[in-house]
Formats: sequence, structure tokens, C-alpha cells
Amino acid sequence: MGNVRRRGSAEVTACLLAAAVSLASGLAAQGAKEATGRGRPAATAARSTSHVQPARGMLGDLVGTWRFEIWFAGNFSGTPDVSGIRVLKALFDDLRLEWTEVLDHSQVQGQGLVGFDPSSDRFFSTAVYNVGSAPELLTGILDDAQPSITFYPISISPGAGEAPPAPSSTLAVLDHDHFGWTAQDRAWRAVFTRQ
Repeated sequence: MGNVRRRGSAEVTACLLAAAVSLASGLAAQGAKEATGRGRPAATAARSTSHVQPARGMLGDLVGTWRFEIWFAGNFSGTPDVSGIRVLKALFDDLRLEWTEVLDHSQVQGQGLVGFDPSSDRFFSTAVYNVGSAPELLTGILDDAQPSITFYPISISPGAGEAPPAPSSTLAVLDHDHFGWTAQDRAWRAVFTRQ
């Protein structure tokens, strides 16, 4: 008798679930007719919002001469481990910037690009230094809630079936005169101050 009661309540639950699903899809169809006013079904995939304007604003804020200081893991309150100057300027248009940097008390120099590709709705960043052979290639996604970009590495020679890489760093505009760039694994953090 207990099994009959459980089976009966399971059947009732299944019927209620089926009714709710069919009722919800019917209501959604009616709402689609009312929303469009023409009785056409609504598009099944939501269109993504373009990030061109926010990207243009963020990149425009980065143009200029910046003093940077970098702290490596374990050094959270002492003097920076590395410091220098980075200059960012427009390259061709307001969606692409080129940068050069020199480190204080060192012969290390770097240069690269940071920009936004409207066709993929993604940021990109490249970096190459005179002390290394391989360039750094990153692709980035804008955070819709705040002015920050999460960057992911792009492999120069990707292997078949490899899992997508984990995020490597985040650039966050703090205000017109400051931005930060931090490693996701907390290996380093950099603070840039406008000069």
C-alpha cells in the first residue's frame, strides 16, 4: 500500500510538471506574439551587446605616460620589486594602442599592443621584451559590471584537445589616473599612475 501511494504521488508530480511545462511554453508563445505585435516567434538566441563604446572609453583612458610599480608574490607592503615608465599612444585609431616601456635601473625594454577587435568583441594584448624570445599573446573579455578586462593566454602552438587556458590576468581601470593589472594566480600585481 505504501508503494501504491508513492507511485501515485510520483504520477501526480509528473503530471503537474508536464502541465507546467506545456502551460509555460504556451504563455511564452502568447507573450512573443504580443511583444512583436506581428505573431512571429521570438528569436531563440539572445543577441549579444557590442562592447565597442565601452572599449573605446577604456582605451582612451589608457593613453598617456604611466609610472608603474610591480610587486611579486610575498611582497605585499614593501617597496616595489620592479618599477618603470610605460607610454601608451593610439595606433591607427582609438581602438588600438601601442606601448613602450623601460624599467628603472635595468636595460630591460618592452613594447606591445593593446586593443579591441569589434568583429570578435574581444580585447587583445601583445608584449615582447628584449630579454625574452617568445611574445606574450592574450585575448580579453570586458566585464559588463565594471571597467575591467580579464585576459586569457593564446598559445603560439596549441595542441589538439587541450583544455582552454585559465585566465591569466585582469586589467582594471580604477580612475582616470590609476589602473591595476594583476595576475589571477597572485604571482604579481602592478599599479599604474598617470604622470
